[in-house]
Amino acid sequence: MWVGRQRELRVVRTAVARLAQGAGSVLWLVGEPGIGKSALLTAAATEAAGRGYQVFRATADQLSQQSSLSVLLTCLGVRQGTDPLRAEITQALRRPPSPLSATGSALAAVAEMLVALVDESCAVAPTVLIVDDAHRMDGPSTVVWRRLAAHAEQAPLLLVAAHSQDPARPPGRTAAVGRSHEHLLRLAPFDEEEVADFLAQFLGAPPGATLTQWAGAAMGNPLHLRELVDVLLRENLIEVVDGHADLCDGGADRVPPALTDSLVARLSLVPAAADTVRTAALLGTEFAVTDLSVVLGRPVRQLAHELQSAVAARILASSGERMVFWHPLIRQALYDTIPLSLRRALHLDLARELAAAGTGPVSVAQQLLAAGVVESQWVPDWLETWAPALTASDPAVAVRLLETQLGQLPPDDRRRPAFVVALARALHAVGRWDEAAERAREAVTVATGSDECCEMCWLLVRALNRRGRTGEAEVVLRQVLARPDLSDPWRGRLLAALALVERAGAGALDEADATARGALAAGERSGDPYATAYASTVLSLTSSVRRDHGAALRHADRALAVLAGHPEHPDLEMYAVHWRMFSLQNLSRWAEAETALWQSGEIRRRAGYRAGVATGVPEAVLLYWCGQWDDARAALARVADEPSSLSYAGLRRGGPALLGRGVAALIAVRREEHAGVEEHLRSGADGPLDSVADRESRDFLLVARALRAEQQGDLRRALSTLSPLLHRWPGEMTLTHQWLADLIRLAQALDDRATVAAVLDLGRAEAEAERVPGRAAAMQLRCVGLATHDPEPLRAAVAHYRSAGPRIELAATLEDLAVVLAGHGMAAECRAVAAEAVELYTGINAPWDIRRTEARLRRQGVRRGASGPRASRPASGWAALTATERRIAVQVAEGRSTSEIATSMFLARRTVQTHISRALAKLGLHSRVQIAREVLRHAEPQTGAR
Repeated sequence: MWVGRQRELRVVRTAVARLAQGAGSVLWLVGEPGIGKSALLTAAATEAAGRGYQVFRATADQLSQQSSLSVLLTCLGVRQGTDPLRAEITQALRRPPSPLSATGSALAAVAEMLVALVDESCAVAPTVLIVDDAHRMDGPSTVVWRRLAAHAEQAPLLLVAAHSQDPARPPGRTAAVGRSHEHLLRLAPFDEEEVADFLAQFLGAPPGATLTQWAGAAMGNPLHLRELVDVLLRENLIEVVDGHADLCDGGADRVPPALTDSLVARLSLVPAAADTVRTAALLGTEFAVTDLSVVLGRPVRQLAHELQSAVAARILASSGERMVFWHPLIRQALYDTIPLSLRRALHLDLARELAAAGTGPVSVAQQLLAAGVVESQWVPDWLETWAPALTASDPAVAVRLLETQLGQLPPDDRRRPAFVVALARALHAVGRWDEAAERAREAVTVATGSDECCEMCWLLVRALNRRGRTGEAEVVLRQVLARPDLSDPWRGRLLAALALVERAGAGALDEADATARGALAAGERSGDPYATAYASTVLSLTSSVRRDHGAALRHADRALAVLAGHPEHPDLEMYAVHWRMFSLQNLSRWAEAETALWQSGEIRRRAGYRAGVATGVPEAVLLYWCGQWDDARAALARVADEPSSLSYAGLRRGGPALLGRGVAALIAVRREEHAGVEEHLRSGADGPLDSVADRESRDFLLVARALRAEQQGDLRRALSTLSPLLHRWPGEMTLTHQWLADLIRLAQALDDRATVAAVLDLGRAEAEAERVPGRAAAMQLRCVGLATHDPEPLRAAVAHYRSAGPRIELAATLEDLAVVLAGHGMAAECRAVAAEAVELYTGINAPWDIRRTEARLRRQGVRRGASGPRASRPASGWAALTATERRIAVQVAEGRSTSEIATSMFLARRTVQTHISRALAKLGLHSRVQIAREVLRHAEPQTGAR
């Protein structure tokens, strides 16, 4: 019966109908428990299933809230599925964590695979995901849900979530509510007329005065009304007299005073199943029948009749291979009737039975957590055995249980050292760095054996580095390296970490070099690929700082060669690829650098997304210089959801994040996107720069701020903003030569000859430092030509950039050459050169650079005429799409899923999704189906055979 919910029901049915056109939606249902949210969820599921769509449904509760990604894993039936992708996710959940792997990569990988699973499902048929009580959804599930919601409109995907609170209010929840494809439906209680209509439909007659009075106690809540009337009918307390349904004489005194009583009274309909259902309530809103069988000690066949009777009484419902309470309030009411002390004891009994049956550690741990403080002898023994598997499956649950157990163990308990070690691993896995450092420091003192001690030191150093405590990390490394019983594999790994800390902290380049070579020797002696490759990447870094880019490339290639055949280290392999990519850029081998970019994507795909999300930052830097700014932004979008993972071993957390923000800011400034520029510019570079690693990540952001000041006409502020780049600390990586021409241009505009001279000196030093002439040498030609107004060095630089790249520096050098030519009165050549520069700027959509070029030429008395380049790329329509967006659009039209497109183009799945979003915005469309029509409309006509 649909009373008072017709508008909401129309929205639900419209959303389901839109799936047939390939357009998805997000529905947020908000209201108090029992208000009708579950009925609308069921309506959505029934409507979708009737159309043959795929429907996945789950309910979040207190137990699922404790376990990372559990709600979506349950909703999508991952653990019950046998298809390859679900099997891969299950395997990833069981994979033991490696102390050498990137922190949090396992959870990020599973989240990425869940998104891919939904994507693949949408490619097969329209898909509906439904979560009840979504306000109890665990944090990682909420993050994935938001990601799915952001792009739901582009695919046949309907997301429906029911909240008992407003999802627009709590921070970190569903802040995206309000986009055009998202609908927030607040369900209000029934008014008096709707209550009367509801009762009339239910009873077949309008309510009388007494029944209306009692119905007022339900406060307009449909479930409360239904439960109240159910009790009255069951106890024969309602009769129809004179066409009105009302209470019998004396019935008013017999009405149960509390709604909980009426909910629990449902068990009277199935007396034989009462104990079974109460036990099931301890397992959660949704539970596996096999788990219920285990804890009751009865085979499933003996439970079948009781469960079927509970289904018939609308206490339970079937949910695939699992059972679910018909309404969460029923489960909660049953659960609350059990006294707290008894409830805890029952949870402990359930945990013991599940553990004895070999049930997965997460289910056992959830029952133990629900039991609260427990002092049972079997629990520490079980946890000692299962802690590694529990940390691998759900580190957040492992942390809570290990902390509880450590609080109960006596100081001299033999299991305490193992629990401290396990807790350090789990805290590290969830990114609680300060606590992880504290526990790892304790674990170092109690670890059994040299290898375990080294692993704890490794975790301690990583935690300290992530909090910027580089000095403490160095002390720890030197202490452990002084141990006489250190094995060569661990000696190599720890020496490599020390070399990275020495360079990243104080810039001690010679010391870092020597330490890294010691690490390399130890790795080679032991044949440990991780230590050898790690040391090689550090040597690649130090060689780059010395501007010996050929040696840097050789070290990166050596690391990759050593790691070949060792897929268990994708994060280190990705790190080596990025140093290779960086070295190729510095050698002006840009085409090879782009090839390395695709190699990076292949590693990420092969590793199942376990290579960490910091990969997007170095890729974005390369794409920036190549003029592929949309692709650079897409690469940065990949890291936006997981800023805590923006790190490589040994580097401070802020470095890659600051660099990524700088690239995004510089693109926004050069494109004159004023709405988002200020937000980009406010972030980051004003904090304390107390390490070399901090300083070398700030240059893009400083340049963006300087260009913004220049746009506002404040040239002096622009120059002072850039001036810190004239000073490079010992051991600092910053490629200062990249920005020297901008410094000269600003200094000349201010007639600051001292700065021009200082820039030329610095440029000469950078060029001379290159063992093989590369980017710095080409930039020095540009700077000399610009400073001396000599076109010949600029022509030589143009020839270099035209043959080697990159596109951005070619455009800027052409601009400088045009200005110098104008000063020599060579107007015809000036216009031709300026036209080429402006056309390059147009191709990357850089309107500020075009306006600056024209302004500089006007000051020389030259205006671009009819020989100027074509008009700028349109902001909307098919012509506005970039080449990458068009290629992706064609594959969308061919029916490929996002994951398939990502694999074929060696891009991250989220990068492809970002391109699809931008293409939809430019085309003014809302779904992939509409993209397919647009592709067909613009397809070139086929020429028939003659």
